Amino acid sequence: MTDVHTDSDERLTETPHRRLLPRQFTDWRGRYMIEGDPQQRWRDCRIVDVSSAGAGLELLDASPGETTGQRILLAIRIKGDVRHVNQERGDGLRVGIQFVELTEAERAYLESLAELDAHW
Repeated sequence: MTDVHTDSDERLTETPHRRLLPRQFTDWRGRYMIEGDPQQRWRDCRIVDVSSAGAGLELLDASPGETTGQRILLAIRIKGDVRHVNQERGDGLRVGIQFVELTEAERAYLESLAELDAHW
């Protein structure tokens, strides 16, 4: 696998990429926003792999020029049924959910986090 980078002349270059943590392949749908986008628009993406340190995304409507060196906000959709509700001190409401309708990839990823004792 290679990563695409821009050098000081804004030419695209490829460099070998080594993973420090194993990734779980996924096929999740999500939405992303490029931080600082003046239009603050959420765009569609596909999450193709995930680890406890990061993710591989397929951005469906972006160019290297507008994303290189930027920070991306990522939102994924995983459904859950509320199983527990607790009013916190102050304004917060804490809820516990049970995941529902997980794909095999989502289930495998969540199980791998538990096996790795990952903390976000």
